[in-house]
Amino acid sequence: MPLTPEEERMRGITACFTGHRQLEDSRLPALVMRLDSVLHRLYGLGYRRFLSGGARGFDQLAAERVLALRGSCPDAQLIMALPCATQSRSWPDADCRRYERILCQADETHVLSPIYYQGCMMVRNRYMVDRASFCVCYLTHMKGGTVSTAVYASKENVPLINIAMEDACAAFVRDGLSAF
Repeated sequence: MPLTPEEERMRGITACFTGHRQLEDSRLPALVMRLDSVLHRLYGLGYRRFLSGGARGFDQLAAERVLALRGSCPDAQLIMALPCATQSRSWPDADCRRYERILCQADETHVLSPIYYQGCMMVRNRYMVDRASFCVCYLTHMKGGTVSTAVYASKENVPLINIAMEDACAAFVRDGLSAF
């Protein structure tokens, strides 16, 4: 999907997220702290727009942390890029309620397809990377959409930080983009 002139202009202040659907409860407190630190650093570097795909797991956690960031940085924007209008159709009720709360608070929502089709998640992931100049990922195993999105970001020369790696987060928070 080609970028509009507005999307091209906003790319320099836009970061996207990609990560696994399953998050270990025991790792959540540390993950939230690292994510918050990275978000504050990105904000300090001029990032104001944050793209989330809205999927369960890391996407929703990242979206919620952007919403929390707006408490101290009210010009931070949450942009949702949904692969299809039916993304949450088979989710448990609690996950659907969480998803709806996030969507209601988002600054923008882009639905890329009215229905699910094979490959729509990959289209969503590329849509986000193409519109961002930085990618925040949570990558702990080398299979699935998170890996392919990280590889795509790398091929497109979009800097990436894996917040599953504590040392990488510390370097980024300390040194910013020069750490990469």
